[in-house]
Amino acid sequence: MTDFSDLIIRKATLNDIDFIIETIIESDKSSSTIVSACNIFKLSLNEYKELLREILELDFPNNEYSLSGFLVAEINGKPAGALGSWIEGIDGTSNAIYKSNLILNFIDSEKLSHLKEEATLINCLSFSRIFGTIQLEYGYVIPEFRRKGVFTKLIIKSIIKLANPKLPPAAQTIVYTDNKQSFFSFRKLCFYVKEEKFTKDNRIFDYFAFNSKVMLELSAQCVNRLLEIETADRNISQNEKQNKTSV
Repeated sequence: MTDFSDLIIRKATLNDIDFIIETIIESDKSSSTIVSACNIFKLSLNEYKELLREILELDFPNNEYSLSGFLVAEINGKPAGALGSWIEGIDGTSNAIYKSNLILNFIDSEKLSHLKEEATLINCLSFSRIFGTIQLEYGYVIPEFRRKGVFTKLIIKSIIKLANPKLPPAAQTIVYTDNKQSFFSFRKLCFYVKEEKFTKDNRIFDYFAFNSKVMLELSAQCVNRLLEIETADRNISQNEKQNKTSV
C-alpha cells in the first residue's frame, strides 16, 4: 500500500514543465482519446506539446497557461498530480484574451484560418468567466495515486492560495458533464452547477470528446469556510510543534 505520509503540495517550477504539459493534455482528454486543442488549432500532439513548452517557459501570469499558477502534488518525491488556478481579470485582462494572444504568437496563421468559420460551433461550449473569481483549470492525477484524496487536496490548496480572507471570491471550474470523476470531485466539495452548455450538433465531435460542459461554482461563503478550517488546522499544528519543543 502506498505511503502518503510524504504528500507535499507545492508551487510548480521550470523543472515541472514536462509534468504540467502532461497535466494539461490529460485534463483536456478527460479520460477520452481526444485532445480538443489539437483539433481546434490543427496541431499534431507533438506540435501542441512544443507550443505548451514555449508558453509555459514564458510564465505569463493570471491565465490558464501560467506555470506559476499550477500547484503540484508530490508523493515520496514523485509528482502525483497538478492543478492550475488564477484570479480572473485581476489585472484587468481576461484569460480568453491572454490565451488567444499567447497562442497567436506561436501558431502559424494558416492553421487558424478555419476558426472564423467555425467560431460559433466551437464557442457553443464556452463560458464567460466572471472577473474576480478564482478559476481552476487543468487538473490531473496520475492513475496510481487516484481515489486517495490527492485531487481534493489540490483543489483546496489552490483556493486557499488565492483567496483573500477579507473578501473571499467565489471559485469556478469548467468540466465536461461526462467526466464523472472530476465532476464529483468538485461536487463533494460543495461546488454547484452554475451553468450548463449542450449542443445537438454532431459536428462538435470534430473538436471535442463530448457535447456538454458545466461551469461549477463554490460560493464565497464556502470559500471563507475553507479558509477558516485551514487557519484552525494551522494553529493546531503550530501548537503541537510548540508542545513537542517544550517537552
